Amino acid sequence: MTEINKTLIFSGFLSFGTMYLSAILKKAGHQCEVTSVDYNEAEQVCNTFSPDIIAYSAFTGLHIPMVEINSKLKKKFKFFSMFGGPHPTFSPELIEEEGIDAICRAEGFEAVTNLVNKLERGEDITGTPNWWIKEGGKIHKNPIAHQVKCLDDLPFPDRSIFDKYPSYRKNKSFSFMTSFGCPYNCTYCFNHQLHKMLNKGDKVIRRRSVDNVIAEIKQVKEKYPLQYVLFRDEIFTLNKSWIKEFAEKYPREIGLPFYCVLRANHVKDDIVADLKKAGVYNVTFAIEAGSDFVRNTVLKRNMSKEAILKAAGILHDHEVPFFTYNMIGAPGETFDMALETWDLNVKCRSTSTWAYLVYPYPRTELHDYAVSNGYLDEEKSNKFLMTYHDKSILNLRDKREIENFHKLFSIAVEFPFLIHIIKFMVRLPLHNFYNLIRKVWRGYSSYTKVYPKTARQSFVELVSGAIDVVFKSKA
Repeated sequence: MTEINKTLIFSGFLSFGTMYLSAILKKAGHQCEVTSVDYNEAEQVCNTFSPDIIAYSAFTGLHIPMVEINSKLKKKFKFFSMFGGPHPTFSPELIEEEGIDAICRAEGFEAVTNLVNKLERGEDITGTPNWWIKEGGKIHKNPIAHQVKCLDDLPFPDRSIFDKYPSYRKNKSFSFMTSFGCPYNCTYCFNHQLHKMLNKGDKVIRRRSVDNVIAEIKQVKEKYPLQYVLFRDEIFTLNKSWIKEFAEKYPREIGLPFYCVLRANHVKDDIVADLKKAGVYNVTFAIEAGSDFVRNTVLKRNMSKEAILKAAGILHDHEVPFFTYNMIGAPGETFDMALETWDLNVKCRSTSTWAYLVYPYPRTELHDYAVSNGYLDEEKSNKFLMTYHDKSILNLRDKREIENFHKLFSIAVEFPFLIHIIKFMVRLPLHNFYNLIRKVWRGYSSYTKVYPKTARQSFVELVSGAIDVVFKSKA
């Protein structure tokens, strides 16, 4: 038996994948450490921690620097490298990259401990479910096992792994997941691919019990200065009976303001009333596009403008602040179509709105649509951008106008009377200046409208963060 006890986890941000991986490995008796996607920090941690395994939680785009860092570390240290997360799940050919020993596809809750325990016992790992293993010049491709049936059986995410970062320990808002999965098949999302990967008997939606969720929040509340709860479920209100139980227990046992994500066609009077009873501070739902063609044919949202406006009306009736998400620059979208998105947002009278440039990720239906219709060149389709906030990768007729309008979109919705000026501004070659405006407005909007006063940063923290966003961040 070989001691395989220490795992270093690479995390681009505070992902649940990282926290669950650490919790599961620690429960199995292993040690874990974390590093950001920075070679100097990673090298320093490797020198002091001496990991036996380095695990990368890889999202598409972020996998590029991770592969590069892994290659450099392999030249200096001896370890087993594994990649998991969305990118290797849907682009498993990543295993062919030099220096990568294994990639995990789909869920890793049980797959990771299975592999690590085999490594420690010196057993053959080539047949481990969910894993593609590179060994002896051959790649062993294993099928995907059944999912974990009961999410309450999982340990709570290990947030302590990020305690070494001072800003994290002082955080007043923390994210939680009460469910995994989404029943819809929007073309820009991986869910339609994930649904195809499920084994017979696996559920598209799995939900933790209300008591289990509350127990986790209590644990975080005891350790950190928690003032605001962020529920990151893809759709928080899919189960009405769960929401009703939550509305009874959450205000009594937690009593903190919270945020959650809705889908417009699930916004009903009784559900919003229960959220209000529970203490909701604000919610979000996606409009995505004002053009019926873009929203329902290209993006397959399968949602009418009437449903969106009705949802907004119900939230206004219950005095629940809400934010709308949007996508600008879909394949085939013109500037006039993008103006339809602006118009629909204005009619919704949302508390605030954000917009993202469309990025058709490989292996999504939207990517195939963009390539087959000439909106995305084949040679560009695998050149990943690090952000979907800057420029579009698509061939669009009104590309400059659309990219610039994306930067000014939130302000145009907030101040509709500026639209005629903005229609002129988007034709000017002032991309970088407009991007600066977007970052400043987003920071201001987030600070004043997203978070309750009790969870906001101090003035010094706010100024420091704003400087970092404006001058350092690519997002």
